[in-house]
Amino acid sequence: MKNLTVTRVGVMSIGKLIGTVNLIIGLAVGIVAAIVATVNFLATSDGGFAGNLVGSLAIILTAIVLYPLLAAALGWLYGVLVAFIFNVVIGVSGGVDLEVEENKK
Repeated sequence: MKNLTVTRVGVMSIGKLIGTVNLIIGLAVGIVAAIVATVNFLATSDGGFAGNLVGSLAIILTAIVLYPLLAAALGWLYGVLVAFIFNVVIGVSGGVDLEVEENKK
């Protein structure tokens, strides 16, 4: 086994990682929200077929597009902030020791 010391992490790299994870979570939440909101809209609406169709499509597209994009943007910001703070703290503390093992094939 090898011991490595992490003394810095890539701020943008962590931002992209957390942003991508949040995008996937946002997509799942958006799909569920689209289903729930569309069912609720259709159950309470009396706008006729065309009104219900346009309203349903607006809800679905907004939830499936806006939720993931907003989640990704906020996740990226959060990741950048955490990585920046991590780099400051790790610089003062001297690093984080990791124990790694090489795979032998």
